Amino acid sequence: MITTAQKVFKDLEQGKWKPLYLVVGDEPFQAREILNQFKDRFVKGESSQALNFEVWDGEGLDGGGLLNSLQMLPGLFSTEEEVRFILCQRFDKVSPANLELLQSYLSNPSNGTVFLMLSAKADKRKSGYKAILEHGDVLEIRDPYDREWPNWQSYFERKIAKRIEPAAWEMLVLGSGRSLSLLATEVDKMACYLGEKPALQLSDVQTMGAYPAGEDVFALVEDIVMKRKSVALRKYDVLLRNGESDIKILALIVRQFRMINEALRITKSGITDPKLVATQIGAHPFFVSKVFEQMKKHTEESTWKVLDLLAECDYQMKTGDGNLFGRFLVPYFSGY
Repeated sequence: MITTAQKVFKDLEQGKWKPLYLVVGDEPFQAREILNQFKDRFVKGESSQALNFEVWDGEGLDGGGLLNSLQMLPGLFSTEEEVRFILCQRFDKVSPANLELLQSYLSNPSNGTVFLMLSAKADKRKSGYKAILEHGDVLEIRDPYDREWPNWQSYFERKIAKRIEPAAWEMLVLGSGRSLSLLATEVDKMACYLGEKPALQLSDVQTMGAYPAGEDVFALVEDIVMKRKSVALRKYDVLLRNGESDIKILALIVRQFRMINEALRITKSGITDPKLVATQIGAHPFFVSKVFEQMKKHTEESTWKVLDLLAECDYQMKTGDGNLFGRFLVPYFSGY
């Protein structure tokens, strides 16, 4: 069945698992966390690693060797609770001939073996994929959508054993460019900085951030949205000279205008409760008051025009034709 990493982690904690797991996607943080959880559960000590743990690579795979390994029973001196854990990285690189060779096993896997496959992509039409769905779990990993980010806050709070205040969390998410891998690095850095302090606050993120007070990328986005032309252009220049990326700034501007656009649409339907609006637009209630203030400078129609301008800017930048200043800031502050 298709499931989530959180559900699989809970099953492992309760001593429940399936013989087949296919992880599809190229988001590195989740892939790493999933692998670590499986190793923590099934690879205990050097003897277990030597006898009951193997790593294979889909590129140039010896299909017969992998099949023999999957069918092998746990080590002679293993306990009844131990199972073999077999990992195949880059499973999407496995040749059609080897997939056919493995098909019989995928259709009738051994309960004494957990077979974890990491794959950048998967063909859902193939019989192998359908067999994994029937006898195991498929986990699709990617960077979260806007509305899913709040769910990750509690995960990282458990991971570092500290409370993360909503404002601090929002700044970490934005500062990471909405990348889980970058966010995880920042959270680890913050946890080290905090020491015994029980909570991560906005001031901690600002203190450890890459930008001097008043000249950070978030302040720039605020000034752009509020149409403070001279201030915004000055901050943009400072950020570029400090090594900030046009691509990252563009992504944050796009996200902010999308939230404003959604908030305008939602409030037009009669929903004005900040908590309800926050749930709809994928932001913490702490930030909704700021979005409400920014809405006063825009209409739903104008935000669509800005988003079209941003989409064109994104295309031109990716094809090497221009930058954020020429393709967005100049026309935006000139009335499009």
